[in-house]
Parts: sequence; structure tokens; C-alpha cells
Amino acid sequence: MTLPSLLAQTLTSYCATPGTAVHVVEVGGSSVQSAIFEAGVVTFVDGPVPEASGEGYAFTSPGLVIDGRVWGATQVGWDDIDAWRELGYRRRPDVSMNDAEAAALGEWLLREERPNSLLYAGIGTGLGGAMIIDGEVVPVDLSHQLGFGDSLCDGCRKGCLNAQIGGQYLPTDLSQHDKRRIVEQLATGINGARIPPHTVVVLAGGLVRRSHPDLVGALREQLDGVFAVEASAAPKAAKSAAYVGLFERLTEVRRAEAPARQDT
Repeated sequence: MTLPSLLAQTLTSYCATPGTAVHVVEVGGSSVQSAIFEAGVVTFVDGPVPEASGEGYAFTSPGLVIDGRVWGATQVGWDDIDAWRELGYRRRPDVSMNDAEAAALGEWLLREERPNSLLYAGIGTGLGGAMIIDGEVVPVDLSHQLGFGDSLCDGCRKGCLNAQIGGQYLPTDLSQHDKRRIVEQLATGINGARIPPHTVVVLAGGLVRRSHPDLVGALREQLDGVFAVEASAAPKAAKSAAYVGLFERLTEVRRAEAPARQDT
């Protein structure tokens, strides 16, 4: 499933004029991908597409993301920067989100049976964590939990979980010992995050989806009887499920703008 049917219908209504499209941009530590919705179809392309921004666009990246400005995205070398300018856009995005939060929302939307609570753990260049409860993004302390050794995280400058299992801190080739350590420490972090019972844990991120999908099963065994663990529901062509969360937020913005346009 590329998009939930209701979301696809709503996006189609906003792109009713032939030739119009909306798109979203996902920036990660190793690559940038755009998802373009046009004529009812989602197309994934490498890099940003600033020439197509006139019909509306959304943006996501690691770090604190507000109105297209990014703080603390050490994975991509951004700190206190207008990221949309860096990507070649001439105006701010209509929607901007942290990448883990967008991916968590996307994973929740892509499931036919949507759980009351979903924890997204994404291992890519870094470890991203985000929580969805009843369809809303809520704060969760996963990536920068303390007490995981002396290695310092480039972001929080402390010995957090990210500094232990974020992709940039791992060997290029993971041994079975490395994998056991990753799932054991991630399970410890999940158990320490004070998440609700019956939460569904989604283990994803570039490192998991591209090269180590077996980590999903290993974490499932580690958390057996505590939390259900699932792989990403995003299509293989997508960088993550973040594009779905961004498209959903774009439709929310359009719905909010509609009454104002009718009154003018």
C-alpha cells in the first residue's frame, strides 16, 4: 500500500486541476528522497524537487524541525539553519516535521488495524524514536536515554542510547555479537521509555530495511511477551514511511485553509 485510500482521495481532491501535484522531501544522514503525488499516483525520486514547490510541499529531517528550520541535526551537519534554502527552495515548506515523528505517523496510517499506541524506532545514521497514541504524536525518550556507556553522542554530548546503536557509531559490517548487543540495548531503552502496555513497536530505518532486516526478528524475540514488534509497512521504494505522515499533515493544512479561502 503506497497511501491509505482516504488520504489518497483527499490528496486527489487538492490536485484536481490537471498538471498539479504536491510533494514531500525526506532528508536523512545518507540520502534525500522526494515523494511526488500527481494524478493519484506517488512517485519516488532522488533528491529535492524545488521546481515543483508551487503546489505545496512538506519537509522532514533529523533534529528539531520548526517551520523549515532545523536545529541539532548532526547526522546531516545542520544546526540552526533554514534547511529549505539549503535544498534549493525559494519558500518555506507548508509542513515540516522531525523525521522519526513523520515516519511514526506514516507507519500508523499505513496499518489497516491501527494500534492505540505505536513506537517507531528507526536505526539509520542515528537512532530515531517517536510515539503515536490515538493518532497523535507524543513525546518519547528513546534515542537520548542516558546510562548506556561512556561513548559520547554528537548531538547531546552524553553517553546515550544513540551513541551505542546509531548507525554512525556501528561497525560497517555487523557481526552476530554486534546484532545481539543492538537488540539487547534497544530492548532496554524501549523498556525504559515508559510506553503504554500493548504498544506495537516498529523497527525500521535505513540500516534495518536496507541491510539488516533480521534485526526485526531478533528484537521480537528479545521483547517476546512484552511488546509486539513489526517491520516497516512502507513500500520498498520509499526511504521510510515519513512521506505518508507528511502527506497527511499537508491535507490537514489544506483543510484548515479551506474555510479561510471560502470567506475571502
